[in-house]
Amino acid sequence: MDLFKRERNGVFNSDKSYRYTGKVGNLVSYHILDKNVVRMVGMITKPPSIKQLICRQEMAVVVKFLYPFTEFINAGFMLKARAAVKYPYNIALSYNKMNTLKGLYPDIKMDYPKVMVSQGSLRVAANPTVEMVPEGLRFRWTVLPEMVLAEKSQRVMILVYFPDLEIGLYSIDGAKRSEGKELFVLPLELRLARMETYISFMATPGCDVANSVYVGGLN
Repeated sequence: MDLFKRERNGVFNSDKSYRYTGKVGNLVSYHILDKNVVRMVGMITKPPSIKQLICRQEMAVVVKFLYPFTEFINAGFMLKARAAVKYPYNIALSYNKMNTLKGLYPDIKMDYPKVMVSQGSLRVAANPTVEMVPEGLRFRWTVLPEMVLAEKSQRVMILVYFPDLEIGLYSIDGAKRSEGKELFVLPLELRLARMETYISFMATPGCDVANSVYVGGLN
């Protein structure tokens, strides 16, 4: 029987065309962002080369970093992912693997000031700063006088990553850009931990964002 005649191996989409998902031999078919993708897989029998080991550790380091704040990454890379027909997480993973690592195998680490946690075409935060306050962190940025109403209403995105604890706290829908500041409340037990901070802006959920900016490390 023709593979693509068997309904149990696939689903019909809204325009009645057929798409297959699953594995046949060494071919794997799946559906991603309204596009059918077919890839070939195989079995590796040779021991990994040093180049492969380096690549694996690079991948592991970036995955470990991004995992605690996947929701933030999905918001920060959504538009670029749609244009590339890829998942936001994969766009972020690819960029940070290529641009934000330091050290030599087997001691590869994240270079936090180079990290990008959102990418878009909005104006980046102007002169961002962060300071410790009793409640947590106070972020500030310059409110530029030439901003139009639409830009003033953009919402700040804040990410705080704790390297030693391997956790990330974030806010996607914070203060308006026109307010020039945001209080990011931290749990008491985290206020003395080492942290790396990032800031960005979003127009509305699912719309354009700004490239993230590294604000600084604390503790």
